[in-house]
Amino acid sequence: MDKHLGFICAPELPEYMTNRLIDELATYCEEQVDSDYNWKLDLITDPLTGAAETADEIIDEANHISNKQNWDYTICVTDLPLFDNDDVVLADVNIKKGIAQLSIPALGAPPMQKRTKQLIQKLIHELHEQENKHKEVKKTATHRYKRKFNLSPIRRIEKTLSNDLSIIRYLVIPKINGRLRTLLGMTYANRPWAVIASFKPIIAVAFATGAYSLIFPTLWELSLSYNLFRLIGMTFASIASMVIWMIVSHQLWEKRTQKGGKRFKRLYNATTLSTLSIAVIAYYLVLFVIFSTAIILFVPPDLFESLTDVDKEIDFAAFLRLSWLATSVATLAGSVGASSESDELVRNIAYGYRQNRRYQEIEQQDVESE
Repeated sequence: MDKHLGFICAPELPEYMTNRLIDELATYCEEQVDSDYNWKLDLITDPLTGAAETADEIIDEANHISNKQNWDYTICVTDLPLFDNDDVVLADVNIKKGIAQLSIPALGAPPMQKRTKQLIQKLIHELHEQENKHKEVKKTATHRYKRKFNLSPIRRIEKTLSNDLSIIRYLVIPKINGRLRTLLGMTYANRPWAVIASFKPIIAVAFATGAYSLIFPTLWELSLSYNLFRLIGMTFASIASMVIWMIVSHQLWEKRTQKGGKRFKRLYNATTLSTLSIAVIAYYLVLFVIFSTAIILFVPPDLFESLTDVDKEIDFAAFLRLSWLATSVATLAGSVGASSESDELVRNIAYGYRQNRRYQEIEQQDVESE
């Protein structure tokens, strides 16, 4: 007898992670969940699941697709942050409809693949156990699994909603941990490490500016005169200025809107800030490597000493200090270069699929209200 399990995934990260797990999950279902069935797993990428703003929208869409596909169980994998009052929701299980949903952001930072697999396995057990309570052997298998379940700290509750519908809900505890994990998960979904390719024009402008500044001996002397704390301060100032300049010049800061309320506005703004900060730090490190390589290869110690009047020995650390200062100066110049890029390019750098859709819908609301 066949048992059909369908996955409905939001585009990008949820789709990517579930795709990598689906073969392993098929084997797991047959070996660990119920060997009496021939398990068939399907995956559908649904843009609405990636654009929905509430859990109810996702469940309604999942129910429609599930009935159309004739699935026995359905699991929605979304990048939507879910909340129950002030608690962060990791997953919901609707036994009556045979539908579960999990929120990727609530899993936090890597290793997300392992956590996603564990959570999906748990949701499959929940769905199948409730439908097969009379099968004692399957309940025993599920209880054995529960002891291995290590997605702590979470709390499992059974809750009755306003429409008398009972659900099983997993909450991340404590609340501050849930909020931090959600922020980290949403930042991870934006893939800030993948922006260097998009930053190439900005890096070119920054390197050209930094290279030009090295023509003058002032920068060389300052690199030897500045102490460590001043150089660190320059680093923070240059990174912060670029992040702030990109947010302001490209209007990435979400203003008060009717879409999602204050909680979502604060969460998405914090995600934008953390995504850009990580991206700019990566950009800064790339620039530092480029300047260090160029200066160490092409600047002989005698030239360094002749261009500076500072009474200090020119050693390897002196070259690194010069590269460090040149990187900070170049990053300040790069912030101006970033403002000349198109809004669409910068949004693609800063936003994942959900935030891009959200931005477009808010923009559409603004146009309609004018």
